[in-house]
Amino acid sequence: MSSFQKVFAWKGTINRKQYLLWGIILFAIKYNLDRLVAISFGRQWFFTDYFIKPDYYAITGVGEDDMKFFGVLLVLSLPFIWLGTVFCVKRLRDAGLPTWLVIFFFIPMLNFLLFLVLAALPTGNIATDYPDKQPSFLNAFIPNSKIGSALVSVGLVAFASLLFTIFSVQLLGQYGWGLFVGVPFFTGFASVLLYSYHQPRSYKDSMIVTFLSVVFFGAAILLIALEGFLCVMMGAPLCLILAWLGGTIAYFIQERSRNVSASAISPMFIILIFVVFAEKYAAHQSPLIAIKTSVLVKAEPQAVWDKLVAFSEIAPPEELLFHTGIAYPTHAAIEGIGEGAIRECHFTTGAFIEPITEWKEPELLRFSVLQQPPPLVEWSFYNEMDLPHLEGYFGSEKGQFLLTKTEEGTILEGTTWYRHKIWPANYWKLWSDYILHQIHFRVLNHIKKEAEANI
Repeated sequence: MSSFQKVFAWKGTINRKQYLLWGIILFAIKYNLDRLVAISFGRQWFFTDYFIKPDYYAITGVGEDDMKFFGVLLVLSLPFIWLGTVFCVKRLRDAGLPTWLVIFFFIPMLNFLLFLVLAALPTGNIATDYPDKQPSFLNAFIPNSKIGSALVSVGLVAFASLLFTIFSVQLLGQYGWGLFVGVPFFTGFASVLLYSYHQPRSYKDSMIVTFLSVVFFGAAILLIALEGFLCVMMGAPLCLILAWLGGTIAYFIQERSRNVSASAISPMFIILIFVVFAEKYAAHQSPLIAIKTSVLVKAEPQAVWDKLVAFSEIAPPEELLFHTGIAYPTHAAIEGIGEGAIRECHFTTGAFIEPITEWKEPELLRFSVLQQPPPLVEWSFYNEMDLPHLEGYFGSEKGQFLLTKTEEGTILEGTTWYRHKIWPANYWKLWSDYILHQIHFRVLNHIKKEAEANI
């Protein structure tokens, strides 16, 4: 078997130079093929589309042209997926790491981080002792003791993660994959590598350091008013999972490759900066998402209609959600009748201004959203917070009430169409969908109570 054939064979290993070279070549070929396909379909294709596009294209939500476009991309990607898997497994073997880590090759954004890690790691063998470290800043700065090295690694990584967050949010205005996927993964990965710089550490201790790094990072965000408590708690599940993944990979690296230095951290930090710049350059239009909620009202459609066009004051909420700072509706008023009338739906943070676009009494009331208040009031140590994502990163565009007469009464369905510019969209969509459903239920159940009380 020739050297060229050995490179593409499933068995064996591949060193980091070969892995980096073939990775760049294959990515360049695939990226340009995908761009040509996009051009032929009258579309654009950017680097960030590899981890943004899958976020909001659902199989049931795309048109025929979208299906054809992504079908062609899927067929073209098959040989690259196979080659990428082969090279990743062989590089893991060469670095002395578990081959099951190849699963990260199939996770958007994490596959880029894994590529950088594998491109940086030398050939490694399991060893029981660490080699003597050459004199360096980290060698002198990181203590040998377990507690000392833990404190330094947690502090350094939390500070680096905080700097990157400020750069992404305040300077670039990006709440994207680099921030919500890259930074947590980096936090776990870097903290464990620094913690094990002088000597091997146990998995339990490594995970404790990973958890503490995330906690210190979150606390720093709160202390400098970069975010409020509510948003930090919303992002915590995703951050903890990704930090655990990063810390786990770093644990296997420090366990099996004793000659790995902290220099493996630098490429990851550089790629994070590149990602947020690429996200800003791509400037993707976020998808329009429709959330529908319905209740059965035991009343005629006209009776329901009379209560929904402008509804009276709603009783204070009992739901825990609405005691966390999330804005909730209190009452609604309307000026005029028919299309062109202006409806105001008042929330605890202000009023939605909703021009009526369709008035089919007593069946359909549709409106656009001309103006909207902040979606929440953050919990913080400070009286006022200027958070970019509270203005323009979540927006309702239109809504409607649909009334359908049945034998049992009237099905009242409320729909909100909204967008948000925070990624990964599928994760944040879980929160926004849940919150919107609860807002819908608050309004719909109030209308139901009012309409049924008049029977």
